[in-house]
Amino acid sequence: MKYALALAFLSGAAAFSPLAKAPVTTALASKQSTALPYTTTELDTGLAGDFGFDPFGLAGAESKYPPFDTLRWYREAELQHGRVAQLAIVGFLWPQLFGTFPTVGGYDYSELNPIDAFYKCPSQALVQITIFIGALEGRRYLRCIKGDSAPGDVNLAVPGGFNPLNLDYSDEEYAELELKEIKHCRLAMIAAIGALVQTLQQGEGVGASLSKAAFGMPPGYDCGHRRFGADASAG
Repeated sequence: MKYALALAFLSGAAAFSPLAKAPVTTALASKQSTALPYTTTELDTGLAGDFGFDPFGLAGAESKYPPFDTLRWYREAELQHGRVAQLAIVGFLWPQLFGTFPTVGGYDYSELNPIDAFYKCPSQALVQITIFIGALEGRRYLRCIKGDSAPGDVNLAVPGGFNPLNLDYSDEEYAELELKEIKHCRLAMIAAIGALVQTLQQGEGVGASLSKAAFGMPPGYDCGHRRFGADASAG
């Protein structure tokens, strides 16, 4: 579980956008909102996933503290939170479905409640994770301030960037991937909130709660206490 939580923090470097293209903001006349069909909107940002949902008018508001209240900054924040949420959901479910690592050096990795697992993580490890992720996020933050890259771009899989798989997409393929990512990000953020609330309410990992609901397992059933590299009978 601790490794999964570390991966969730690492999402600052784990960008999924294959190319970097700057968004275009165009002011148009009012039109029917796709997201809220009973309303009209002037929102037309050119960003993937823009369906005219801007009830507070943030996209068209005048920037008073650039770049921190600009549309580019909001999209950067949405993508980053969404990527963290995607990895967090994996971290919630992976240990429950596939098991945990065996006890090493006196540290027990069998905790399936992700919140409890965090507090059981060695303090030295948390310090190392904080420093490492802080450095990665600091680098991303400076790129955001500089403003010469598209929101969410961390120089991975782009021309001149780190691209070991030689990914190369057409404009149509890239637009489709952008839309898929932002939809996955939004869904994952809702799912992560639900999983967190469920864990706090039930006092157990969401995987255990889902297993009981789906298969009618009785309370107290030891669900998922498998460990990688350990004998099943010993887990």
